[in-house]
Amino acid sequence: MFIPGRIEVLGKHTDYCGGRSVVCAIDRGFHADVEPRTDRVVELWNLDTDERVTFDLANLPDRSGHWIDYAVTVGKRLTANFAEPLNGCTIRFRSDLPKAAGLSSSSALMIMVFAALDAANELRSTPEYRANISSDIDLAEYLGCVENGQSFRGLAGSAGVGTFGGSQDHAAILLGKRGELSGFAFGPLRHEADLAFPDNLTFIVASSGVVAEKTGAALEKYNRVSRMVSEITNAGGAAPLSKLIDHVGVERIREIIFSGQFSFSHSLLRDRIEQFRVENYEIIPAVSELLAAGVYDDIGELVDRSQRNAEQLLGNQVEETIFLQRSARRLEAIAASAFGAGFGGSVYAIVHTSDAEDFKSEWRSDYLSRFPHHATVSEFFTTRPSQVVLG
Repeated sequence: MFIPGRIEVLGKHTDYCGGRSVVCAIDRGFHADVEPRTDRVVELWNLDTDERVTFDLANLPDRSGHWIDYAVTVGKRLTANFAEPLNGCTIRFRSDLPKAAGLSSSSALMIMVFAALDAANELRSTPEYRANISSDIDLAEYLGCVENGQSFRGLAGSAGVGTFGGSQDHAAILLGKRGELSGFAFGPLRHEADLAFPDNLTFIVASSGVVAEKTGAALEKYNRVSRMVSEITNAGGAAPLSKLIDHVGVERIREIIFSGQFSFSHSLLRDRIEQFRVENYEIIPAVSELLAAGVYDDIGELVDRSQRNAEQLLGNQVEETIFLQRSARRLEAIAASAFGAGFGGSVYAIVHTSDAEDFKSEWRSDYLSRFPHHATVSEFFTTRPSQVVLG
């Protein structure tokens, strides 16, 4: 099987707000072979490092701070949601995704573990699966809930991995199509558009070398952005945020913010609302219209605006990702933006395929001239929209 990473073209922290995004799966990810077992042990064998880790579905371990925690989270949720005791499996895998770089390597790993246990136990034929999951869209939303700990229909929630996120990553990974960008809306998950990504264009991804891992201090920063939204929707009496905006309007939400008591300052909450409003109701519709018409050359300034709002209103960018985005545009990328949860991670640039290798070399040189200490941990690579391969 192949479980890809993903690029978020637009949709910065919009999914758990019930907003929209434009995303794609990429041609890098986890390549795995699965061997069913007759016991209840799950073994993960990283062929890149020869590291082998195991856990027992009959006696699931506590958090350890190791990457196995993502796999254990899947095991805990599946053993709770499906009545029959699950057999284990051995998963031998390789990955060419940079780790903790905003490309959804952790979500891809969790989807890989789910797919392996699904194959080993024929979960799709169980009463629980058939009663709650009837499509790939349902599956993507369910796996988002496995990660964030929320319940999905009759499949009760659990602790998750500790992130208060949505299902954008899972939709991109499971529903992305080769050669296309996809438009999704969330709360609930809906597919809205397929947008051709022409052969004469290429993504170049710059992994900054600044870890964007969903643990420790980075986890707290990520969840802080999400908790702002929760406080607003709790005060306004409706969730997700898009529903509240559609129901009462942005001006009324601003009044709620300035008249209420919150754990965040009024200015931070105001900025959070403004970032979502502009990203979801202005930038994404305008860019989607251009992409649907095949007019890629005109999206750059709109994507620049999304990037600036991430810096100034979300406050989730670091010096390295800001530099990379500006550098890409100086080098005449059609469009460029940081993506993912933020606080590190990666930046994409859309360039003409014929210029891709030269651009990549110049972009890397420009970055390392400013941040030479990232020479051994940053990575620059070309990629195209791809899709998952199960089985």
